Amino acid sequence: MPVPPTKLRRLTGDHRYAVVSVEPATEPGTFMVRVARGLVKSELTAGTTYGPYAQADLQVPFDMAVKQLVDEGFHEIVAGWSQIERLQSNDPTERCRGAIRLMWRQNKAAVDPLLDLAEKAVQANRGEACIYVDALGRLGDARAIPIARTMAEKKNLSRRRSGVEALRNLGDKEGLAAARQRGFERLPPPVQQALQGIDESDEKSGAVEALVEAAKTCDGRRLGLIADVLYEAGTPVTVAAARRILAYSTIERPHVWRYAKSVLKRAMLRRDARTFGFLVHAVEKSAGKHGTVATIKSGFDGQKKAMRVFGKGTQRWIQRACWRHLKDIAFYEPHRFARTAAEVIVHYNTTDMRKPQGLVGAYGHCYLLGRILWSGGDRVKLKSQTLRWAFRSWSKTEKKKGVREEAFPELWDAGREAYLRVLSGAKLPEVFEFGLDGVVRNPDVLQHASVRQLLKLLQAKTELTQGTPLVDLVCKELSRRFDPNAPDFGLIALLLASPSSSVVPVREMLRAWLSASAGLWTRNEQHVFQFPRAVDAGLRSHVAKLLIQTLQADGALRATIAPGVLAILREEETQPGQNAAFATIAREALVAELGGLMDLPQLLEWLDQGSMSGRAVAGALLAARPDAVEALGLQRIVAMANDEVAAVRFAAQGILRQAIPQLQKSPAPLYALAESDWKDTRDVAFAILRDDIDIVALGLEGIIGLCDSNDPDVEELGRELVVKHFESLDAEEVLFRLSEHPSQKMRLFALGLMHVHLRGGYVPLARLERYFRAVLFDAWPSRRLKYGVVELLLGRGMNDENQAAFAAKLFDEILRTNTKGDFDRVAFALACLQVKFPSVETDLKMASAAQGTP
Repeated sequence: MPVPPTKLRRLTGDHRYAVVSVEPATEPGTFMVRVARGLVKSELTAGTTYGPYAQADLQVPFDMAVKQLVDEGFHEIVAGWSQIERLQSNDPTERCRGAIRLMWRQNKAAVDPLLDLAEKAVQANRGEACIYVDALGRLGDARAIPIARTMAEKKNLSRRRSGVEALRNLGDKEGLAAARQRGFERLPPPVQQALQGIDESDEKSGAVEALVEAAKTCDGRRLGLIADVLYEAGTPVTVAAARRILAYSTIERPHVWRYAKSVLKRAMLRRDARTFGFLVHAVEKSAGKHGTVATIKSGFDGQKKAMRVFGKGTQRWIQRACWRHLKDIAFYEPHRFARTAAEVIVHYNTTDMRKPQGLVGAYGHCYLLGRILWSGGDRVKLKSQTLRWAFRSWSKTEKKKGVREEAFPELWDAGREAYLRVLSGAKLPEVFEFGLDGVVRNPDVLQHASVRQLLKLLQAKTELTQGTPLVDLVCKELSRRFDPNAPDFGLIALLLASPSSSVVPVREMLRAWLSASAGLWTRNEQHVFQFPRAVDAGLRSHVAKLLIQTLQADGALRATIAPGVLAILREEETQPGQNAAFATIAREALVAELGGLMDLPQLLEWLDQGSMSGRAVAGALLAARPDAVEALGLQRIVAMANDEVAAVRFAAQGILRQAIPQLQKSPAPLYALAESDWKDTRDVAFAILRDDIDIVALGLEGIIGLCDSNDPDVEELGRELVVKHFESLDAEEVLFRLSEHPSQKMRLFALGLMHVHLRGGYVPLARLERYFRAVLFDAWPSRRLKYGVVELLLGRGMNDENQAAFAAKLFDEILRTNTKGDFDRVAFALACLQVKFPSVETDLKMASAAQGTP
């Protein structure tokens, strides 16, 4: 149609509804203006028709028809007209509901009737005045400032609150300043003093903590009042302090709850999602208690009465009211829903868990959590009397993957940035998974996230992020933004200092960034001293490696940073090894520069009293000095080689190699180091003993001492040296000394030497009798060793009669022990000796004669 219809209405008369519309006439190209009237809008039975008119002439008669109806008392119907009508109801409840709806719909046509109602309610001192003033404040018409100022001056908390919040929404700075002054006068002196001279715009200045501490010194019954007045002030510091004070308080206490409720109402009027979410969770956390009966002043008539505070009825009313507020946001301000709901659910944590009862799960009592996360699905149902969520059946206790159960899912996707808040603040796995699913569905949200938001995601609790793709997604997005030619070194520094840097994807990302930008940051003095302090040990090592490569090629840079590195290393470490990266850099790239900055006494003092990292560098600097051996002495070098700090040991090991001329004369320190608790020190001692110390210095006692060690590695070194220097030793003395060793491994070694090196004749053989007896009569024998000795004795006994008699004597004693396992082998050896030397008598021969054997 060329002109859209106009709908009108009036409150009195036989005809209450009217519609002016245009319809085609019978003559082509012409139109009729029809006016329809009726008592109800569904039955417009009366009216008239004007025309026909050409389309070009149609607007004038159409407007005249509308004007005629307006002159009769009709008003054009606009959005919210039914709510404006409700303002004229005789029922105050209906009037308040209409005001609330008009406030949400931002219907400016309601300002005049609301002003009229507000003035009458204020004059009559009726509680409904609060609703009208709240609505006027949100509608934002400056004509409401006088009535809002009047309300702000009231002593009654609810009226004062509505007046001040309306002034805030109306932008009345003068009225707010006066209200602020009146509010601060109600504060206790400690809080007033804490407010003086602080910057209320900077939450990080310590002002919040100062206000909270001042509040804690006051009477506990005034904490609620303090929180409400501070929140009323509306500055970043006072708002944060109010939240902290309420978190510290027990909100269900009589003198706290009325003010906590006031702050909750203020947060709704201000659209303060953060405070709203915090208080909603606080209410749900305390819900289920019976409340406290106390005598307090009524908010309706100002009279003191005994009443139950924060009873179950109040709890459920508040819970339902908060959900209604969220639904109103969803319908009237949908762009705010996801952000506000996110601020609610991030506060739930494992302390909210309760023992499941039947189909009511561990979080079934969390009404708002269920409304937001589960009410859109079919797994749970609400028990309206108790506000408990219960699974519909046992088969529906587990959520199906990919099924969305949240309320208003389309609003979550429209405001998907809220998923970032959920992920960064979630304390429950269920909440975290909800946020993660949202990000996975909308991966582009990370591209629009700020660096600060991405960092918060990386800092989410490990137990929540473990096994999820979140960290990988965030690292991928951060890497996409990284420019190696213009890197964000501030971001790198933040990540290096964050515990999240120890997570594998973050660590690998940082390693790649540091390597790609090494040409820039290694020549920046600020980063050179900052990056080696990374939280993760692997990253500290990587930073040190990259910096060492640059320093080794840049002498000027070495000279520039050496004093700073020295100053850091000489500091006391609050945690052992925190400057280990600087120590590595110093030892591998700055030895010459640092050595020129310290004399010998300073180095020795540093070695004794420095930090773990400092002592490591001191040892390296000493090792680089040509006079290190003389300055330290062998005794101190040995102590350094046994130090718990690996770098000090390495330095001592280097100095040991310088001291080889002294050790060749007196290798005793090497014997001690050979049995060190540290393998690296033992290896150095072994190498020097093996390769650099001759037999004259070692001596028989030294070699045998090594063989006598209880340490298998040292014992092995002793055997190696015996074989190496055997030709230069007294062979019989060596064999005799080795034969007395209790170790079976050493006895086998000695046996092998005897086979090759034992001099012929009776005397050398008889000298080893104690060895033979120890092996042959061992209570826990080695069969290989015992049979080797039997073979040796038999072989030597076959050489001459004296040796045969010596061997036969030992074999006879074995036979007398009735050792069945050895009988055949020993008997055979005796038989061989008797055949070769018949004059040698043995028990075996005597036994054969007694049995009549020829």
